[in-house]
Order: sequence, then structure tokens, then C-alpha cells
Amino acid sequence: MKALVTGINGFIGSYLPEYLRAKDIEVFGTFHDTNIKNIAHIKDKINLMKCDVRDQAAVRRAVKRSDPDIIFHLAAQSRPDVSWVDPVGTMETNVMGTVYLFEAIRHLEIDPKVLVAGSSAEYGLIKKNEPPIKEEHPLLPVSPYGVSKVAQDLMAYQYYKNYGLKTFRVRIFGATGPRKVGDACSDFCRQIVKIERGEAEPVIRVGNLKVIRDLMDIRDTLDAFWALLEKGKVGDVYNVCSSKPVKIGDILQTLLRISGVRAKIKVDPEKFRPTDEPVVVGDNGKIKRECGWRPRVPLEKTLTETLGYWRKATVSVTSALRRKG
Repeated sequence: MKALVTGINGFIGSYLPEYLRAKDIEVFGTFHDTNIKNIAHIKDKINLMKCDVRDQAAVRRAVKRSDPDIIFHLAAQSRPDVSWVDPVGTMETNVMGTVYLFEAIRHLEIDPKVLVAGSSAEYGLIKKNEPPIKEEHPLLPVSPYGVSKVAQDLMAYQYYKNYGLKTFRVRIFGATGPRKVGDACSDFCRQIVKIERGEAEPVIRVGNLKVIRDLMDIRDTLDAFWALLEKGKVGDVYNVCSSKPVKIGDILQTLLRISGVRAKIKVDPEKFRPTDEPVVVGDNGKIKRECGWRPRVPLEKTLTETLGYWRKATVSVTSALRRKG
């Protein structure tokens, strides 16, 4: 069996090679950024293809070469904050990249299962009395990123209905862990490590600590993907989430307790988004009922390992800079 992972050097994508190889699946992966440090440990055991998903011909070549039985479509501009700065690039990557993938599958006349990574950002603003959010909740995104993910999601449904593509649509809530960048967990960890190393004053700069999120370990996320491919309904949509609300401020306090660091908390206006959903918590009842999956990794374990990752990463970067100097 062969699998194609688009965006294999991204956070989620970088964990799939070992996960799939353990199931005796040959792995092909596309990457666009020249920085492939996330997969450096396994790059010699997989088939890598440089591919910008905004290039239709390149996408078709990647699909043709891999001839996959399974596709994990993860390639994306994956940060809401970046989408405010570059909405055009976000749409080109997330929407047109998905269309190019589906068109390649259709014209090459292959029949893989295709898991399309959506996001909780598709739901947009959620009232305090509404969570946990079910899949039937209205899609009212409030960022260009969220809009792009809705389009991606609905294109997957459209290609299933009109062309019979075996698409599985997942809306991911806060997958996190080592290697993740751009979320509160990684931001707090990096600041704590700098304080530990004496490279920064004992101050943690934060955005909105009052927002409530649904966070889940990357290992549980991968297990959910596989459960869906085995037992999920083709063309259907599933929330992939823990269904456990956690306040961002509590995450910071947990990391400070784990690390033993004492620091002042300072609000940084630049860390606030133009629109920030106060509560984002999903209902995972559907995937649990239909696929027999449930999250198993405690959040504190995830946070402890994430902090450890940034401690090692910081040492590695610092050592490299010293050698260069």
C-alpha cells in the first residue's frame, strides 16, 4: 500500500511517515519550503517530492508518481494570523491547491481514499452557551484562513458527490505537541526556555488568556485519522477533538509549574487577532460512535513533552550559532 502526504514537512505531516511505515505503508510526501528539519530523521526512508500545490502541473506529477492508495491532504497556509496579512496567498494555497489535487485524481483515473484536513476555524464565532460544537453547526468563519478551510471542506464534498472521490473531511481542533509552531503552547514554551537560559528577562508576553480552546495531542490526532479511513463514511465530515475545554491562561500556568520558572505576565497587543473566538470546543461524539476512537494522551503529558522539545531545539540552535561564529 502507498500513501501520499501533502505538506509532509508541516507539523501534522511530519508525524505521519513513522506512523504509516509502522503499518508497512510506503510513504510519498510533498514539500514546498526548503526547510525540512521536521522530517530530517526519516527523510532517507520516504519518497520526497518538491511541490508547490499552487502549481497544477507539479501537483499532477506528484500524484502520478506516487499512485497512492491513501492521500493525506495537509499542505496549507495553516495559520489564521498569517491569513490576515496574506489572504490571497492563503486562498491560492488552501483552495486552489485542493482543487488541483482533486483534478489530478480525477484525470489520472485513480481511486484513493483522501483525508482532507479542515479546521475548527470553519465554525467561526461561537456563543458561550453553544459548545461543544457538533458537525451540523453553521459555518461562519471570521478569518481568511477559516474561509479558505470552508471552501476546501465543501470542495471535498462536491467532488465526492459529483465525481465519486473517496473524500473524508476532518475539522481539527487544536492539535498540538512537539514541533508545533504558531500556537499558544509553543509560544509559551519558547519564552520559558529563553528565560531558563538567561536569554530573556523573566517576563512572558501574552495575548488573550481568557479564550477557551479544545486541545489534543498529535498522537491522538493521527489515531483519529486512521480510524476515519478504516471506519468513517466516505464524503462525510468529522470533528477531531478532545471535547475538553481549557483556558489559555491555564495552559500558561501549567507550563510555568512544570518548568519551575517564575515570571511576570505582560499583555502584548500585537499578539491579539482582529477577531478572536472566545470559546472553541468541539463535540467528538460522532467519531467516537462511528469509528470507536477516543483521545488518550493527557494534556499535561503533551505540554511536558513540548517544553522538552523546545529546550532541546533551543540548545541545538544556540550551539549551531556558536559553531558558526
